[in-house]
Amino acid sequence: MSEFLTRLLDALNGLQLRAASPMADLERTITAAHHAHALARRALAVAMAEEARETERRQALITKKDDLEQRAIAALRAGRDDLATPAAEAIAAMASDISVSERASQRFAAEIALARSEVEAQRRRLSELDRGRRLAHIGDALAATIDVSETGLDRFSEAEAALAKVEARNHDARVVRQQTVPPADRLIEHLADAGFGEATQVRASDVMARLRAAAGCEVSQLIESHSNL
Repeated sequence: MSEFLTRLLDALNGLQLRAASPMADLERTITAAHHAHALARRALAVAMAEEARETERRQALITKKDDLEQRAIAALRAGRDDLATPAAEAIAAMASDISVSERASQRFAAEIALARSEVEAQRRRLSELDRGRRLAHIGDALAATIDVSETGLDRFSEAEAALAKVEARNHDARVVRQQTVPPADRLIEHLADAGFGEATQVRASDVMARLRAAAGCEVSQLIESHSNL
């Protein structure tokens, strides 16, 4: 049970260290920036849609006001002041609404232009951040290769040192094996390598010579078969 708790604590500590690393902080902040940008874009789209609806409402109101004015003029020509008077009052109220809506739209258009410019600036900054993040990942991976280990060496130097140790150990083992071979056996092997007597083991040069001889024989037989034709 105590071993399990120890491992659990080590894992939690590792997570905390990774969470506190500069790369983790970079990922967190860029993700938050992307989220904020998405909210800003969504708010801008909603505001533009609302303004479009307001423009449509104002245009419909203008159309209705113009129609009512024509009807009021016709009523006055007919001597129906009783109809023209309430029409004039309604026209005045609609004209006030239209004027307020137009002034509000002008202010809103200016705010929309500023918001659109800010959202576009955010988009450019996020693009730069994303490129910087990709470069940071490459730099972080390269930085990991020069981390100094407990031996005081970077990862590559440590690996090269380990390889040198293995090669030295293999060399020492080979020397020991050679020294443990009986002197007579060593002399027989050396003499066989020099061409005196049969070889004590199959050599690659002998195999290659046999293969060349077999290949030459097959070529000769192929030439003879063509000449007989």
